Amino acid sequence: MEKQKKAGLGFRVADKISELPDDIICIVLSFLSSRDATSTSVLSPRWLDLWKHVTNLNFFDPSNNHILVKSERENDSWNSETCKHVKMVNSALESHQALSLKQFRISFYVNKSAQSAIIKWLKFVWSRQVKRLDLNFWCDSREHAVVLGDSLGEMRPMKYLENLSVKMMKISGEDISLFLRNCPFLRKLNITTSFLTSEVHISGATLALEDLQIIGCSLRESINICAPNLTIVCVDARPGKLWFKNVPRLAVATFEIRSPRYTMHDFASALSCFTSQLHKLTLTLISHPNDDDDDVLIWQKFLGKGFPQLPNLKELIVNHSCLLPVTHVISACPRLQYFVFKFPYIDKEGTTDSRRFKRLEFKGSCSGNIIQSIRYISENGAFQQIKTHSMSVDNRKGICRQVELEFQVELRYKGITCGLVC
Repeated sequence: MEKQKKAGLGFRVADKISELPDDIICIVLSFLSSRDATSTSVLSPRWLDLWKHVTNLNFFDPSNNHILVKSERENDSWNSETCKHVKMVNSALESHQALSLKQFRISFYVNKSAQSAIIKWLKFVWSRQVKRLDLNFWCDSREHAVVLGDSLGEMRPMKYLENLSVKMMKISGEDISLFLRNCPFLRKLNITTSFLTSEVHISGATLALEDLQIIGCSLRESINICAPNLTIVCVDARPGKLWFKNVPRLAVATFEIRSPRYTMHDFASALSCFTSQLHKLTLTLISHPNDDDDDVLIWQKFLGKGFPQLPNLKELIVNHSCLLPVTHVISACPRLQYFVFKFPYIDKEGTTDSRRFKRLEFKGSCSGNIIQSIRYISENGAFQQIKTHSMSVDNRKGICRQVELEFQVELRYKGITCGLVC
């Protein structure tokens, strides 16, 4: 940087940023929120129009005004918060001049009273060949949520869209199918905490979709997935409501299970067509601290005997409140190399049972060794974190020192002893 020159009581610093080409400055501005990028127009006459050519439009509310009393904000009226956000986006889009967009992102509170404005925004998006589209309207009421289908209008084919994320909207299965038909190169689809109003079909012989997430959604109908290029999936698993077919490349799966009525038969049926190809599995079994013991027993039964064989599974992550039943899960995974067990909450009473684990991690060991360790830890443990790294050479000792352990425990492996001490 040019040497600073003293000027009176202060210093004058050379403006190196303005020496950069316009294209480079536009790239820098693309990393800012649209509000901040627009604010740079006051810096100098040269900066007046630069923000209008950025390829990332990112509208969000930094004030967290979505944390309001529902009775004050969730109504059909054109309230001040919705009005403020709509005016901000409308003003920016009217001035924007870039011919294409890499990303268009909205993350603020808007209810269905702004439906007509959202239609205009999406028409703008269609005309700009956007590659990534994120819509998050922060409306957690089904009654007042923005309806995606009403916003699509005369949707044109979007051959450039690769990544679509939708959150807190009312969506039908037909809306999802419309996007899949009109976006031939869509590779990632993320639908989170939304209201799904009808059966969902993710299918198509030429579907390019590789990464699918449907999580935390309100849904009474089933989810049917038939996607030949799908490699990663993260879905809510409900009894008899999740079906897979023709997913030859699916190798990474995450299942979030909330209903105690979800049985091993439901799970085995969902996995039946890709058990041999699965490399990584994450299971989140939802229990709450105030649940009755019967709820925990139900999940213990689910993780018990009869778990489907996963002959090529290498990574297993389990989010659950009871450790011991996981031994049956691991027994079904003979090639398991990496196992993480996460407790979703800490026991309020501060007892010393296994629920006080927050994370348990094994690396580089086979399932038989892990099972032996789990049985011991489940009966004796009260730790904050345990990590063991097994060694490939027999008859050697590997010592792993971990702070914040309350007392010493010894984990015995075949040919290896890993001591964990304070």
